[in-house]
Amino acid sequence: MDEMYISFNRARYCVRRVNATHEIGCQSSSRGNSGRMYMIDDENEFRSFLTNKKTLDSIGRFIITLNIDLFDSEHMDELMTRLDTKLNGLLVYLKSNLTRPKHFSPDDQCPNHRHSYYLNQTQAVNWNPKGNGLFFRSFPFPIMLIDEEDDYKLLLSYYQRFNSSQSTSSCGLELKTFQNAAHTSKTCMRRGEISHSLIDEAETLCDPVGGLNIYSKLSEPLTITPKQRSPKSVILILATTDSFQMFLKANGATGGVQQPATSLIAFLSLAHLIGQAQEDLNKIEKEIIFVTLDGDALDYSGSFRFMYDMENNYFPTDSKDEERIRKEHIHSVIEFQALSFTGQLSESNLYAHPSNLTNETFINSLTNRTSTIVPMPRDAPLPPASSQIFLRQTSSLFFPVYILTSTNQSQLSNHYYHSFFDDPSTLSINISSLEYNTTTDFSQWIKSLVEPLAQTLIETITGLNKNITIEQEIINNLVYCVLKNINCPLIHNVSNETSGNSFDAFDQTSLPFSVNTYPTATTPTFTFVRNTLSYFLRDRTYDGLNLTETACKEQSKNDSFRLYRFVGGYPPSISTEEKFLGYCVRSYYRSAYSSSPAFAIDKYDLADTTYPAWSESRWSTISLRLFIIPTQSHEIITLVIGILLLSISFIAFFFLRYFTKLSLLQPSSS
Repeated sequence: MDEMYISFNRARYCVRRVNATHEIGCQSSSRGNSGRMYMIDDENEFRSFLTNKKTLDSIGRFIITLNIDLFDSEHMDELMTRLDTKLNGLLVYLKSNLTRPKHFSPDDQCPNHRHSYYLNQTQAVNWNPKGNGLFFRSFPFPIMLIDEEDDYKLLLSYYQRFNSSQSTSSCGLELKTFQNAAHTSKTCMRRGEISHSLIDEAETLCDPVGGLNIYSKLSEPLTITPKQRSPKSVILILATTDSFQMFLKANGATGGVQQPATSLIAFLSLAHLIGQAQEDLNKIEKEIIFVTLDGDALDYSGSFRFMYDMENNYFPTDSKDEERIRKEHIHSVIEFQALSFTGQLSESNLYAHPSNLTNETFINSLTNRTSTIVPMPRDAPLPPASSQIFLRQTSSLFFPVYILTSTNQSQLSNHYYHSFFDDPSTLSINISSLEYNTTTDFSQWIKSLVEPLAQTLIETITGLNKNITIEQEIINNLVYCVLKNINCPLIHNVSNETSGNSFDAFDQTSLPFSVNTYPTATTPTFTFVRNTLSYFLRDRTYDGLNLTETACKEQSKNDSFRLYRFVGGYPPSISTEEKFLGYCVRSYYRSAYSSSPAFAIDKYDLADTTYPAWSESRWSTISLRLFIIPTQSHEIITLVIGILLLSISFIAFFFLRYFTKLSLLQPSSS
């Protein structure tokens, strides 16, 4: 070998997360875990390895390299039981994208069951029957994954070269994924406080899970002071912005396409349709507020925070001129959740709960407009969705929820739920050929969902039967931006120059959907949602005013209720025929931290399970390296040579010292 180590810099890695009672995930020791590599490719090799007593007894530490098809709870339990402390790490591999498993979900079979609406229900629905639950287990060793084909081939070539027999050298692996967090969120936070009291510079060991909850609505152009709200006057439209995967990857795909990406695309498309109807909607007493929730992938943390803020008169935030929204103001909740597209005949299911509050006229009108939306039976169990927390925190007494999802009565349609395999290929989209304005079957399907929903919603609250439609180009652009390149023309057109330029660093990167942490989250997802959503719901009377950038800034000085920004303008969304060099956008936008109330309530005991208390560990170094372990005879020869060299060195030293001593004792000739 020309090098001592071969590094695999594109490997995915498992990290440590903690909550009120447990720790989950994996980690190495501070110096990393190493051991002899043993590759297992199929079930026969797995059984052969476990029964090979000679191999198991002769090797002190193993790093098992396992085909992802075998990475499930059953095989992991067998490995850990048989090897015990000899199992020093695990490297999972994917041969190529063509050999991905048919199902792979590290989530539980009943996602978010710890804090669901059905918390006290004796028999839960296993919505995710193929879920192996490995994400929520704690492993005493590091686990990493390689999903690049050339990395797998390199690993295999070294293994075949050096591990072919016991008489030759063998491959070893070093996994380094040391994590700072341990035990529980309470322990982790306390350790950080102790270190802060001992040293001047604070040391943060873990960060609360959560980023931002974002909400926007029509900006009410008729009045500067917002009108007072009436009971049952606010309709909430929900979508989430986070997901999780067991294996993270720096600058790698995060998954989350079927949830939450598809729901977010539908959510933003509906916002554009509602924005088009603002002239009629601004004349009535009801408001439609669009809300994105972050942190709900882990026990609905974002929804708990949203409801906590509402119950304590913190919603909406940052506006002393605006009346706070309370639960009695809520008319209904409509949520997009886990939309899966499997073909042109794909259907979405509409869940409604509770039956005594649901509007049957709304349901019938919606389902009569389209065959792609199918109503579920009355009071059918609700699938995993943020709306469960809205019902739970209000005892289902104040408003109905409507959930639009591809989940049927028994299971999720997503075979890769909360996995990095949940990518655009699951929507039958060839991401390499997807262009900015490519019309796909998926984008047409989204149009068939949101148009009848918008028409029904407008008719229900205004009494007007409007055939409102959305340009296919707008949905095409959203699909491209979210699934392929967040640094797309749309985001530059709807953002001011400073905000738009911040996306240059994410060129050719899809919108990331992962576990965000406060306050360290640097994801561009929030900026994208904020600018796009508020632009689609902007005050469109400003489109034709031709205000300069300076005049636009002046407007904001006398209006604390709305936000103003000068943008280039997004042509497909502008209805006026006259085009300008720039547009002043007047819009309504608010955001609030989405970390659990457990981290917001003063002196809250983080060991209490009333609210979820998830936090994510910090780490410093992640590395995966391959090295060569010499044979025993090679080690003996090296030891013997070392001893001989050491002996010769000692002999030479004594001779030199002896003759030097004689020389110094001789009398000087002078």
